[in-house]
Parts: sequence; structure tokens; C-alpha cells
Amino acid sequence: MKNSPEFDLATSLPRLRQRFPGIVVDNTLCPVSQSDAFIAALASAQGISLTEAREEMRDFLYMESLRAEI
Repeated sequence: MKNSPEFDLATSLPRLRQRFPGIVVDNTLCPVSQSDAFIAALASAQGISLTEAREEMRDFLYMESLRAEI
């Protein structure tokens, strides 16, 4: 799986599962490089709209980028 330099799925996976319970993370999907497919999976798993899922993921990735800077 290709990860963005700013996002490491292996490191972020526990926090991703904690923030979005019920999401099944497919190792072929990356929130950064395959955002549309990941957003659709997130929206479906959480029962929210695509817009809400996109905003939630943007917030999550922002927090992860802050962690990476530390």
C-alpha cells in the first residue's frame, strides 16, 4: 500500500478505528491517495453523508499531520 509521506496508515490505524468505530479498513484503500473510495466507505460505515465523511476525514488527517510534526 502506498502511503502519503504525511500519513502513515500503520501508525494512524488505532486512532482511525477509535474515531470511526465500525469502519473496516481495507489495506488497499488509503485515505490520502484514494480519498473518494475511502470517504464512501467511511460514510457508509458511519451512516453519514459523503460531505460529512469528507469533513470528518479532513479533520482527522489534520490532527494526524499535527502529531507527525511533534
